[in-house]
Amino acid sequence: MRRGVMVCVLLAAVAVGAEELTVNSILTAHKMGAPADGIIAMVNNPANTLKISSAELPTLRSAGVPENVIAAIQLRMPVPTPVPAPTQPDTPGLVDLVKLVKSGLSETLIIEQLKASGKTYSPTINDLVYLKENAVPEPIIKELLSMRGPAPAAGVAAAGAGAAAATKAAPVVQPEELVFDGLVLQKATFLKKNRPGRLTLKSDSLSWVDGVDPRENFTFQLNGLEKVWLTCQARTPENFCYQANFQIVKGARYRFQDVSRDAGSNAAVLKLRDALRTYHPTLPYGPPEVEN
Repeated sequence: MRRGVMVCVLLAAVAVGAEELTVNSILTAHKMGAPADGIIAMVNNPANTLKISSAELPTLRSAGVPENVIAAIQLRMPVPTPVPAPTQPDTPGLVDLVKLVKSGLSETLIIEQLKASGKTYSPTINDLVYLKENAVPEPIIKELLSMRGPAPAAGVAAAGAGAAAATKAAPVVQPEELVFDGLVLQKATFLKKNRPGRLTLKSDSLSWVDGVDPRENFTFQLNGLEKVWLTCQARTPENFCYQANFQIVKGARYRFQDVSRDAGSNAAVLKLRDALRTYHPTLPYGPPEVEN
């Protein structure tokens, strides 16, 4: 009799006093013998607030709290607000740009990387929203907008709209083999001489063909790269990039310099850079290493 009176007092106090219902208060009522209907009335009372998460429901079940009580608690739980899907860019290269920004590199270095790439951009409204959502600084966005490609002639644009859409959707097919002559493999120490030769791009690998000794030939896989970047000299109006660098994950570093660097040409390195960015845009490209 005494226990029943205590249960009634507890339920009445909760109903009148607008209590905060927690796992402990539900367990206390259940252990004191409160009927399921009485506990459900507490839960459904709009004056009471519910402070129970879905992660705490197993605790109630293990203590023997009836399922209809647990169901009433679940109905009072707030429905989680769905998280909107993040905006995806129309221009795939912008994903790498956001990675550079989030890596902590300065705006100046990132803008230099954009200039050195030699690419043109035509950001869409969706692209601009994507850049803003990912906190890309406005100076970098302005630099992208300044790198727009030439607009097509009006007649060509009208007649070829469908073809342009098809071209955009079609994947870029890499030739079976691409050869890059005019390169010199830079050795890490003065005891080893730099080696002239050429690089060959096949599928997902680069092979070095030594110009003197075939025993110096080697191949490395592109999917094993940790970083790809250029070495450039600071010049006005743009930097002179004369060397391509490849860092293998937990492995060797290879440096290929343009054989005509001293003559003021970097055509071989730019040809290699453009081919990699065209056929392998998702490689871990880093900002250029600029020498003053």
